[in-house]
Parts: sequence; C-alpha cells; structure tokens
Amino acid sequence: MPHARAATTVNFGKDQFFTLGLGVRAQYLSHDTTVPGNKDAASANDLRIYMGAQFHKYVKSTLNLERLRDGNWNVLDGVLQFERWKAFNIWGGRMLTPSDRSNLDGPYFLSTYAFPMVSQYPGAWSGRDDGISVWGKLLKDRFRYVAGVYRGHNWVRGGSNYGEHPLFAARMEYNFLDPEPSPAYYTASTYYGKADILAIGLAGQYETDGVGTAQDKGDYKAWNVDGLFEKRIGEGAKYGVYTLEGAYYQYYTGGVKDIAAGYRQRSADYGNVGGVNDGTAFLASTAYLIPYRLGWGRLQPLVRYQQFRFKKDMYGPGHPKTTQLDLGGNYVMDGHNLRFTFDYVRYKPMGTRAVGAFLLGMQFQY
Repeated sequence: MPHARAATTVNFGKDQFFTLGLGVRAQYLSHDTTVPGNKDAASANDLRIYMGAQFHKYVKSTLNLERLRDGNWNVLDGVLQFERWKAFNIWGGRMLTPSDRSNLDGPYFLSTYAFPMVSQYPGAWSGRDDGISVWGKLLKDRFRYVAGVYRGHNWVRGGSNYGEHPLFAARMEYNFLDPEPSPAYYTASTYYGKADILAIGLAGQYETDGVGTAQDKGDYKAWNVDGLFEKRIGEGAKYGVYTLEGAYYQYYTGGVKDIAAGYRQRSADYGNVGGVNDGTAFLASTAYLIPYRLGWGRLQPLVRYQQFRFKKDMYGPGHPKTTQLDLGGNYVMDGHNLRFTFDYVRYKPMGTRAVGAFLLGMQFQY
C-alpha cells in the first residue's frame, strides 16, 4: 500500500524525489488433519516493492509491484496523480477502487492477518482496477470521498461484459472524532492509538452486464456501510487502546449466476473475471491493545466473526451461508510495519462441515 513507510528517499531538486520501499508477508498454516488433503504448510503470501516519485509540486506517480504465488510479478498499483487541492485530486491508472474499509486497508493494514472473505468487491488484482478516480478531503479532513470509472468486471470473451460497459464506484466517509491518519482515501482497521477514531463509510458499485455469461447477463450492483471505533483509554493511552469494527454488505447479480472465478485466465487471481455471488454479508471484530510492553512489543488480542448469506434458493435450498470465526492476537512491534499474528480460524463453507486451522503470520514493511 502507498502508505507504507519508505526505506529510501532520493531528492533530485525542489519538489522532486523518488522513494523505494518493501513489504513482505509470510505465514505458517496448520490445517484440520481430519479433512482429507489438508496439510500443514509454510508460505510467503506476497512480496511487494513500493515505488513513488514526485516530478512537480502537484504531479506524482506510484508504481507498486507484487510477486504472485506462481512466481510471476504483477503491477499492483500504477498511478499518475495530479494533486493540486486537498479537496479535489485526480488519479489515473491502476488503483484501489472505491469500496469497503477492508479493501482500502489492503492486507497490510487490517486488524488481523487474513483478508475477510465477506469483502467480495471485484478487482483486476488485490482490489485494484484500471480507470480514473477523483478524491478529496473536506471539513478539516473529517470528510473524505472518492469516485471513479473503471474497466470493470467480466471483460473476457464469453463473459457478460466484453468491453461494453464500465464499472462506476464511489465512497464517502465521515470521521466524528480525529481525522484518520492515512493518506488519500486509504484506510486502516487499527491505528494502534495514534488517534481517536469514529468513522462511518458508505460505498457502492454498479456495472451494466457485470456478471454472468455472454448469453445470460445480469447487472452487478453492490453497496456496503462500515464503521470503525478506536479509543485511547486514559491519558496517553495509559490503559490501552480499544478497537471495534463492523461492516454490512449487499451484493446483487440480478438473479444470474456469475461465471467461474478466473474464467479463461491463468488462475482465479487474475483478470477481474467471475466469482461474484448474490447475497448479504456482515463482519464484526473487536481488539484491545494492551498498554504494557512484553519484550520488544505489545499484545493485541482480537476476535472477528464473518457471515456471507447467499440469496434464497439461488445456490441451494433456502439461504445457505458461509461463516468464519477468528480468535487470536497480534504481537505489535512497529505498528503495521512489523507485526506477528497468531490466529485460530473456524471456517464453515456453504454446504460442508466446519474446519479449523491455526495460523502464524508475519508482516514487514519498510
């Protein structure tokens, strides 16, 4: 994400510089061994290279690369940024689309390690899409907005939208306490006591013929409301930091089943193709950052529950649902830049029995 700390900055003159940074995430996952085929595994989730440049006081660019699980590299963000006023800025290229807090967090700025399964806004890669956005901050940075037009979903031969209709998306957010200390329209799900936060956000997306096949098309519509409350307890957070987050989602496909995720792509991770489901979802999480240091860092116990409830009789009888419960904690050494996570996950997919797993994750950014 662009709000990672840059390790290197090279200045070329007044209002001209280049920055370079790095992000790494790795995990060890111990599966429920009673399920056939499940094996314990260690993996590097991703390796990211962050690059930014400023050519003029008002003209900047961002180029972030990510190493994929198949060993290839992909453009994560590639943005040309015109930022003349705080209230109105224009970005063009590949970027995060207006969506929910979790997607705008990205994996590195969540309150826990695993990305929430209820956050299902489509994207070409990691919630990104190619297009143009306008965004701004008003009312002493307490109100933030972003809106844009993007290439969109199912842009593939045989898909519902082979280059015909773009995706429209927008988000607005108001901070009732301190403004969120994150740049542009990006967010985080915890700031570890840097500010007192009470933020409510509303996002929506629409694309004509955004789901289905070329023969059976449906309009894609989605919206969500999300909130974050984070409070420092006592002067200087001497009694810790409490965090509460929630989100509610509605996804619509017009009664049409979407094509398979990654249809005609190398894998389901590529291409912003398929995989959109019709249903209702929600997320709730809570965490507490203990004020006392334990060795080099502090502990932050957390609980998160998610549920995706599919549209009635569309994916099975009644309202089938998928649920997930996370119980664990973070060992926070340097905020989101250096953190370890231990998590017990109880996951129950639609139509099958629940399975459990233990996850040990690490993330580093500089």
